[in-house]
Amino acid sequence: MKEINPFREFVASISAEEFEKYCLDILKAYAEAEALKDFSILHNQNVKTNDGEYQIDVIAEFVALSVRFKVIVECKRYTRPVGREKIVVLADKVRSLGGHKGILISTSGFQSGAAEYAKVHGIALLQIFDKEIMLIQNSNVSELNPILVEFINRNPDFYAYQWNTRLNDFPDKQIYPSETMTNEFKRSLMKQYFGEDL
Repeated sequence: MKEINPFREFVASISAEEFEKYCLDILKAYAEAEALKDFSILHNQNVKTNDGEYQIDVIAEFVALSVRFKVIVECKRYTRPVGREKIVVLADKVRSLGGHKGILISTSGFQSGAAEYAKVHGIALLQIFDKEIMLIQNSNVSELNPILVEFINRNPDFYAYQWNTRLNDFPDKQIYPSETMTNEFKRSLMKQYFGEDL
């Protein structure tokens, strides 16, 4: 029996650089929504430390509580769940670079050992989904009404979900697009189709 992998087509549809830039856009959107002070973000950086040189997908910095925070982000465009070893490497990079937080963003989720290690070591786990997979895969496309199709079209191409600390097998908190963004999409659709706001 041939194994079905729902992530393979998604990964094939986006290059590694496009995926990293999308992750960058998600982080920028959240920094703006949360009004982070002195926020800066850099993509694809080589950083030298006293124990070597590291290639970092994304480095973000901001000020909170009068302290400058550094966040190290790794983006993994995989067709299989990320294993524990990738979380260990990220946690080591955060320590070596004097970071305050690590975030690992994946296209295909995380193995249970990876999620456990991330929880213990304070690494946030995010998963990116193709919007078509999220909104259409369990629907009969012929039954989708024009308003739902338009709503899907107005959403960003990808969704980001956060894995919580209860170690579920699937992420449970949508973080992008935000609730505010989604409500704005709905409001503009209502105005377009019915001439009124929600």
